[in-house]
Amino acid sequence: MVINLSKIRNSSYLRKNNLRVILKEILKHQPVSKSQVARKLNVNSSTVSQLLKPFIDRKIIVESSHGPSSGGRPPQLLTINPAAAFSMVVDLSGYSVRVALIDSTLKINSLQEFNLKPQIYEGLEQLIQKIKEMLSIVNGHRILGLCIAVSGVLDPHTGRISSSLIKGLENIRIVEFLQKYLNLPVLVENDANLSALGEFMNLEEDIKNMFYIHLGDGLGGGMILDKSIFKGDRGYAGEIGRMIYSCEPFITVGDVYSKILKEYLIEGEIPSKLLVNLLFSVVQNVLSVTDICHFVVGGRYAIFDEKYLLEVERLARERFYGFEVFIRKSINNPDAILTGAAEYLIENSIFNI
Repeated sequence: MVINLSKIRNSSYLRKNNLRVILKEILKHQPVSKSQVARKLNVNSSTVSQLLKPFIDRKIIVESSHGPSSGGRPPQLLTINPAAAFSMVVDLSGYSVRVALIDSTLKINSLQEFNLKPQIYEGLEQLIQKIKEMLSIVNGHRILGLCIAVSGVLDPHTGRISSSLIKGLENIRIVEFLQKYLNLPVLVENDANLSALGEFMNLEEDIKNMFYIHLGDGLGGGMILDKSIFKGDRGYAGEIGRMIYSCEPFITVGDVYSKILKEYLIEGEIPSKLLVNLLFSVVQNVLSVTDICHFVVGGRYAIFDEKYLLEVERLARERFYGFEVFIRKSINNPDAILTGAAEYLIENSIFNI
């Protein structure tokens, strides 16, 4: 008998991907029935039932109260058991660090904030100690692992972080380093990508695609395509700072943003015309390439009035065939980067729950 290994691999991938999407749908819309999930994802209810059965048997997913009946037997509603497993997440995008313990419904159970010591190894030892302190309060519950949000991009070949805001971090294989001291699975991902995923999970709209614009110490972006982070061929998708703003002289959008921060941040307010032009450049470029029409703007310097986003919407609509574009500011609660890190860990640990 000849075994088609490619078919087996594809089947395993499809099962895992389908389950990932189903769990995300439950997390975002719970309580929800199996038939509602099946309709939204355009799959058979039997497929949803089959994939979820092991999780229901182990009480990771709970069939709780009955939903409204359409004439037959009232459907049971699905919810995630908050205590099924916990995620440890760290916002390591700068020297102001946050460590959080998050339950299976993406709710923050515990949070610590501290300033990282400037010497990299002292800082990492400090981080490890904070993580161990938080792990001690879990009281025997399952920990999925640790997800670290960093500025810059993790090189998939070397495991190193490029251009980090934390001096010396780019010289360390942080995944191997932390696993050695914590004995936990460790994932590292770009902070803007995780923020994009967190914002997507927080959206009330039922959409598939979204683009996140991050206004922090640098200009970054994260792309959600078909409800998942899109990284591109080398992990650099969403690096909007490299978009061309002007050819002669050659200026990138990131150059313009850095100049704005340097010249106007001290005054406390960025001139509205500069801000609108910058955001319009990003939105128009993303629109032209991807046709994504939902945008979220966040980050520590997204402190402007939302009326400026309405102006960007108007300009984009005028310059892109009259189609509607939707841009909103990030919400602070729940925290997008921590929520996104926990969701990313869940997605990548489905069969370990």
